[in-house]
Amino acid sequence: MKEIRVFNNVPVLEDWMIDKQVEKQIRFLKAVHPQLTDIHWNEGRVELRPLKRDPDMKDYLRSYGAWHFNEKDVAELKKFLQQINGKGVDLYYSAFAFDYSMVVYKKDGTKYEKGKVNGENALFTSVLAADFDGITVEEFRREKQRLLDLDIETIDIFTGHGWQSIILLNHRVTDKEILKKFTELMTAKGFKVDSAIVDAARVLRMPYSFNCKALDKKTKYYDPVSPKIFATTDHSWTERRYHVAEVFERLNSLPDVIKQSDALTDIDVKAISTAPLTNTEKKAVKEKAKREIEEVKQIKVETLKAVYSMLDFERLPEAVQKMLAGSQEGLRNKVMMFLIPFLRNTLGLSIQTIKQIMMLWGERCSSKLDTDFVQTEVDRIYGLGFKGKHGHYTEELRKAYGYLEFDKYTKRNKIIIPNGFFEDMSTMSDGAVRIFLAMKLGESLDGVKNFSKADIQKYAQVSERTMERNIKDLLSKGHVCKRRGNRRKGEGHVYYTNPYFNSVAGFTMLENATVKLMLSDLTDGEIKLYCFLSKIVGDSRAECWTSQKYLANKIGKKGHDSISKMTGSLHEKGFITKKTIEKDGVKHSVYNLNY
Repeated sequence: MKEIRVFNNVPVLEDWMIDKQVEKQIRFLKAVHPQLTDIHWNEGRVELRPLKRDPDMKDYLRSYGAWHFNEKDVAELKKFLQQINGKGVDLYYSAFAFDYSMVVYKKDGTKYEKGKVNGENALFTSVLAADFDGITVEEFRREKQRLLDLDIETIDIFTGHGWQSIILLNHRVTDKEILKKFTELMTAKGFKVDSAIVDAARVLRMPYSFNCKALDKKTKYYDPVSPKIFATTDHSWTERRYHVAEVFERLNSLPDVIKQSDALTDIDVKAISTAPLTNTEKKAVKEKAKREIEEVKQIKVETLKAVYSMLDFERLPEAVQKMLAGSQEGLRNKVMMFLIPFLRNTLGLSIQTIKQIMMLWGERCSSKLDTDFVQTEVDRIYGLGFKGKHGHYTEELRKAYGYLEFDKYTKRNKIIIPNGFFEDMSTMSDGAVRIFLAMKLGESLDGVKNFSKADIQKYAQVSERTMERNIKDLLSKGHVCKRRGNRRKGEGHVYYTNPYFNSVAGFTMLENATVKLMLSDLTDGEIKLYCFLSKIVGDSRAECWTSQKYLANKIGKKGHDSISKMTGSLHEKGFITKKTIEKDGVKHSVYNLNY
């Protein structure tokens, strides 16, 4: 979730901030009222209604209304927002578009105020709205996930004391009881929604404004000493639209938690009154149909290699490469359900690395996914503990990304380091560890068994002199062997890693892509330290509480200062997450490996 911003006074926005506010509010209003995008005069007016919360405020405030947004409408909206800028005013928008010209009388014979939506002049809506009031962030995430599991995406607005989830429709619903029917259905299915959203005259909290209820004595949030003024904003966004019958059918697939006294049948759902599609809506439906399962044909592999530097991107199955290029609406949930188990079980990556990958993926999705939401989903799906190599590769995924082939990149693509190697680290040069890893990588990636000096220099990215100086430790300790090459061909000595090691002592595995990244981004000392940390945590990827003194001793460093500097550098480079925790009055460093 985005940061929740709280103030004790209503902020006064500068002029450039109001320009930004206008821009965001118009974007939102065009999403929930698509008729506002029409360039011609439209019969459906939309209301923005200000509601005073500050009892000392004497200004008379009129509602703002628009049929569409031309230059004059935009200028009027800015003027309207300037009038309430810095004042204790709540702002709402009409869920229904209404007939501005209709003169409507109340039961007592008085007129409804002109320019405001009411139950009589309401014409149509293009949204279904659910109000989740008075629940925690975690509770709301669970409610949202239930909708995502039905493949229903929502725009989510933080309202100050809860959240509002909005489902966009690809047509107009003229049934004035549609919000009531939707709220009752959501309640029956166990969603913790506010029962108040039921009538066509409903106005909903406007994002990119301020919730000032704490200034109003009539509300339970009133606080005369230290009022909490909340900034309302979107916490997730979608442009995906649905037919109302499609939404009701998906919700009806859930079991009832509360028995419905008058449940809607399939016939009732199909009979919900809707207006004929406008040309704009017909075009949107056609574009949506094309977009729903659009085959991904070309991606920029070189660009994505740089983005996903923690992966050996070119060796990934082509279908997975295409997924990581960003997923279209309607497929994102399925992609997460496939990718997270794939990254965990096939590639053996830690949860920290998976989160990093999935956040990069979320930024490339259409529309962009909130990073907090992505991290929460990784935790949830990772925690399900799927045993297979990947999640379900659905027919929709196949249509979008093609057939799935695993001939290049599997869990076997890891290097194996005998644990005996780590026992010699305290008396081994840092450069020797670099060379050993480089030779292991060459074996795994390219199948090299016998290395010339030039080969080692290439894989280790070192000079000939550096190679000759550091390989002596590996030869003397038996981790690397050498023999004469073919003299008749003019070959010098060739080198190879010792294929025999003590199986009782075990081994440690490192992902090829991780080793490749280490060789390019880390110093020799950092490579040595990261290797040893990998050996300590093993496959569990648990937190490492080992003391800096112990680490210094094991990798041949003089004191804990050098370990502190190296772990700080590894943290800055993103290889580990370093935290300092105080326990029994003593500070300890805790490390989590990110690769």
